[in-house]
Amino acid sequence: KLLPDGGIGDRTARISEPYVGEPDNYGVWAVPEAELPERVRWVHDQGWPMDIHTCGDEAQRVSVKAFADAQEANPNPDLRHRVHHAYLPTPDTLERMAKHRIPALVSTPFIRSLGESYVLSLGEARTERMMPFRTYLNAGVPLAGSSDTPVADHNPWVGMATALTRETVKGRVLGPSEVLTPEEALALYTTGAAFGMGREDELGRLAPGYVADLVVLDRDPFAGEVDPDALMQTQPSRVMVDGSWVV
Repeated sequence: KLLPDGGIGDRTARISEPYVGEPDNYGVWAVPEAELPERVRWVHDQGWPMDIHTCGDEAQRVSVKAFADAQEANPNPDLRHRVHHAYLPTPDTLERMAKHRIPALVSTPFIRSLGESYVLSLGEARTERMMPFRTYLNAGVPLAGSSDTPVADHNPWVGMATALTRETVKGRVLGPSEVLTPEEALALYTTGAAFGMGREDELGRLAPGYVADLVVLDRDPFAGEVDPDALMQTQPSRVMVDGSWVV
């Protein structure tokens, strides 16, 4: 894993337009921009998949281009390189991610817990474009959910509920056109997550030949009209790991 930039809330993510009220602040490169492609190519050539933290659009653009260039120079489609957080894709970034099936690991609950800090740093218009779930799916970019705990709640149901509403803790809706359906939100944490790890042939589904990891829930979370607040209260009543009940 590499972490080439910082975060939006603390104004260290590397972006192409300055932060609100700070016309000279474009964030930082924790890994020098000129070195990033070389590091990515070296890891790629070892046959290792890479996860790169990107919060700013510039950090994501440079990282995704490095992934794409490495794959084109030394093709290895089984390597599931991915971008973590993936807040602000540019049009060319979206195109490269779709072409090379580069997953976006979106930290879904960040919108709920950190969304107000994003508005302070970027303004509401730019913040509404952050973590564009629907845009990613429409472009053909694989999407996986994550919590980045302890930064946000590790509970996947909180992440799923946030994907349905895109509401901050203050009730502000950020980018309503980017919300997901309940089925799409569930896929973030099942089939999408498995694809992000390169294990889609053994995890993420209840199907013959797949690992028997499953939970029995205390309710049907998607029955009828889904209530996001109730969805966050979903609890497992039984847990099976590799075919054995552990709870």
